[in-house]
Amino acid sequence: MNQRNEHPASFYFQEAYHLSRELEQMPKDSKRRSQVADETLSAAEIAVLAARRTFGSMLEKPKQGGKAPKRMPCSTEITGTVSVSREGWTVIRLDTLLQSARRRTTGYIENSILELLRQWRGTGGVLPWYKHCFVIIMEHSNIRGGNVYDSDNKEWKSVTNALKGLLFADDDQLTVSLILDTVPDGKGYTEIVVLPHRDAGKYLSDRTLGG
Repeated sequence: MNQRNEHPASFYFQEAYHLSRELEQMPKDSKRRSQVADETLSAAEIAVLAARRTFGSMLEKPKQGGKAPKRMPCSTEITGTVSVSREGWTVIRLDTLLQSARRRTTGYIENSILELLRQWRGTGGVLPWYKHCFVIIMEHSNIRGGNVYDSDNKEWKSVTNALKGLLFADDDQLTVSLILDTVPDGKGYTEIVVLPHRDAGKYLSDRTLGG
């Protein structure tokens, strides 16, 4: 599959569609099932990335003092949120889980985070700058769903790659301390919290007290 996005976005959506159809009709005991699932997920992510580049600039901005234009239910925007607390903590909710590091890297997670931060700044939001910080990556997942819980097999590097240069200078160990965590509640989203290194104790204490 061509990952340079040299074709129209519709080409990649068609490719993802045909792979999805093949996967849905494939017997559960097929030896190719895992491979085709990987190809299908990658094709879908590449299609979304191509759509963001192609169609993102076509979205109308609401006129000042007017109502936002009506849009079709489907959107090229990633679902998620960005907020900055009074303490200066940056909280990003990404409505998907981290992908397995065993899969081919498409750039979907990194691009999704960058898009959310771009939208935040586009509405006048200001991002803090951290000289030394903790990055907490917490997946709200489901143990029964067969998810990967070994940190070595999680593509967490895409998170710090996206934040580097926007929230902190580098993602080396002198700048960033990392916590990977999981809440087995089956909700299927990833919460990313970036906070000053000195606030790590307060964060962990509040989480313990809050459950």
